[in-house]
Amino acid sequence: MKWHFGHKLALIMTMLVLLASCILGYTLVYRQFSMMQTQFVDTGNSLSSQLAAASVELVFTEDQLSLASLVFSLSDQPSVVAASVVNRDGDVLAEAGSSLPAVNADQAYRSQGQVETNEETVWFYSPVVFRGVSGGAAWVGLDRSEMIAGQRSIIRSGVVVVLLLVLSITLMAIRLGQSLAKPVRDLIEGTRAIESGHYGFRIRGQHQGEFSDLTQSFNHMSAELEQKQRVEQLFSRFVSDPVAARYMAQDNVELAREGKRVDASILFVDLVGYTAFSEGRHPEETAEVLNLYFTEFANTCHEFHGNVDKYIGDCAMLVFGCPQSDPEHRFHAMECALQIRDRITAMNRERARANQPCLTIRIGVSGGTVLAGLLGSHERMQYTVIGEPANLASRLCDLADSGQVVTDGNFYSMLNQRHPLLTHASESHQIKGLQSNVDVLTVNAWADAPAKEARDEASADSIPEPSARESQS
Repeated sequence: MKWHFGHKLALIMTMLVLLASCILGYTLVYRQFSMMQTQFVDTGNSLSSQLAAASVELVFTEDQLSLASLVFSLSDQPSVVAASVVNRDGDVLAEAGSSLPAVNADQAYRSQGQVETNEETVWFYSPVVFRGVSGGAAWVGLDRSEMIAGQRSIIRSGVVVVLLLVLSITLMAIRLGQSLAKPVRDLIEGTRAIESGHYGFRIRGQHQGEFSDLTQSFNHMSAELEQKQRVEQLFSRFVSDPVAARYMAQDNVELAREGKRVDASILFVDLVGYTAFSEGRHPEETAEVLNLYFTEFANTCHEFHGNVDKYIGDCAMLVFGCPQSDPEHRFHAMECALQIRDRITAMNRERARANQPCLTIRIGVSGGTVLAGLLGSHERMQYTVIGEPANLASRLCDLADSGQVVTDGNFYSMLNQRHPLLTHASESHQIKGLQSNVDVLTVNAWADAPAKEARDEASADSIPEPSARESQS
């Protein structure tokens, strides 16, 4: 059985009340018993003294008739079960009720006292003295069963009072514990909900005092966390998860703006004929088709550990090798380009059979040292990469024909050392913004497709798995 807060509080309060009741009850009962015992002894001593005083003359004159009358009159009193008068020689001069106990009575001729003969009767004695001479003793037997019954009645009453007090306090403690435990349970439920990521949880109960303030504070905290989660989810829709995770963990945005030189690959994929396609069509239809192709680009990019840097009109910029490091970023960028080309070709084939509009693509791939970081103003910033490889990838995409994957000679040389490619149409072009000519190659496929698949699996082990959002985008 699991003990809750209310149960523990009720148990503690009950034990405290029981302890206090026992201590107080014992004190009161002990005091009452002492008073009853004292009163009983005083009554016995008083009666024996009175009988001894009244018997002085009668004992010394041995007037047994008068003594008998005196003894019988005394035995008629309540609680007196016996009375006797004996002389100095131990002879009974008069008695009524029970016989004297078989005890050594020498002490009775000298002082006052008492003798307990059984559980119910107590004998009290006083000497019969005249001018310093003891002539005998007066004995009075009192029944103490009434006193014992009174004591037992007091014990029963005390027990009943204690039980009623404990029961009432227990019920009150349980009720109080439940009222105190409910906000605690609500708070525990709320913290567990927050821990599991359910930031929309709110404590609905009405509480009083400090619990009301605690409830309001908790609900405010959960609302702030829910708002923070919405912002993070919205932020992750505009940038990739690795970028979002990196910069949301930074406290100083100004430091986060500082760029970092990294070795990365950049892929530009452009929709061919988009301007003509969108002409005369409704914007909603155009956006639907555009999102369809962009979704395919993003899914393939995430599959090969890349990040969607931005969408520029009908063009997408994909980056491999940052912000998370990837020693095989060139291989993954080229594999992504070839997969996008093949998947879009297959998708267009299906759409054509369904008599749906299709768009072809062209792709440019390059790589090298770029500056990666947040760029922009204080009001608006964007994570991106800048440098000659990014510009070159964009220019190569412009040079490509429909359905082609184009790269530069330097990128091809570094990739071809470990992952041979089949290319054609190597030409030298003067690229706008570059001083020297660039060798431009059109990539057909991997030279050894089965070996490439093995290399792909091996290189995947060295790259972190994509997040849940990336894999489900």
